[in-house]
Amino acid sequence: MEQFVQYINSALPDGEGNELVYRFKKKTLDEMNARALEVTGRGGILSRKVVEDLIISEHADLAGEYKEFEAHETAKIKARRSLLGNIIGSLVYIILLITVFLGVSMATDLWKYTWIIVVDGILLWVVYLLGLGIKKLVSMKRIFHVFARVLLFGAVVVTMVAVFLAFVALTDLPHSWLFVIIGLILAFVCDGLFAEITKARLRIIYWLIYIPVISVFLFIIIGALDILAWSVAWMIIPLSLVVDLIIIYAAIRRNRAERMEVADIWNEN
Repeated sequence: MEQFVQYINSALPDGEGNELVYRFKKKTLDEMNARALEVTGRGGILSRKVVEDLIISEHADLAGEYKEFEAHETAKIKARRSLLGNIIGSLVYIILLITVFLGVSMATDLWKYTWIIVVDGILLWVVYLLGLGIKKLVSMKRIFHVFARVLLFGAVVVTMVAVFLAFVALTDLPHSWLFVIIGLILAFVCDGLFAEITKARLRIIYWLIYIPVISVFLFIIIGALDILAWSVAWMIIPLSLVVDLIIIYAAIRRNRAERMEVADIWNEN
């Protein structure tokens, strides 16, 4: 309808040379025409002018609608560009990684060491991809945060596995396998911190579970490195349960204080 076209052109900037504005105008015009056919098809309103005014009133803030459309479309364009950039960048990275590996290996003939270039390079690339997944999931609804936490856990473990393999390949460091255990500790700590930062509902429960698990890993590390005798180091585990009890007690005290504060405010009113 001509009135729709006039209204759209008057409410929005000139779309000449701006594909996004043109697409929004066409989309809006199609929606308004479809809505007009729907209204007239019901048979309740016979006046064309009334129908046009009614449809136009449903799009009173056309500039605001365009801003939302522009933001949504711009985000989609950026997402597509980012995806394409990551695909191309990943291919270039892998080709460069293999090139460096072959170049260094052929130049030095130290193949028994240079394998770590490819292995750790791929592992760090996986960590980067996991980081992209975490960033995307965090930007989504809270229900998806649990998947972000899984990816974060995996990213930390994979990073420490890369560190472990680097030490295995390049050094004779004893007990280098402990880097994997340290990675598990860091993974649980990072997950707990993530739960705290995002205000997860059961975050205190996670800490109550993680603290004893971490204590077991610390027991293994301390015993393996002979920092303490195994017969002494095992005390870390029951001490972790004491820490859990302290956390539970502190949480109960805090909740009781908050309830009393609410009750006092209610009584004052």
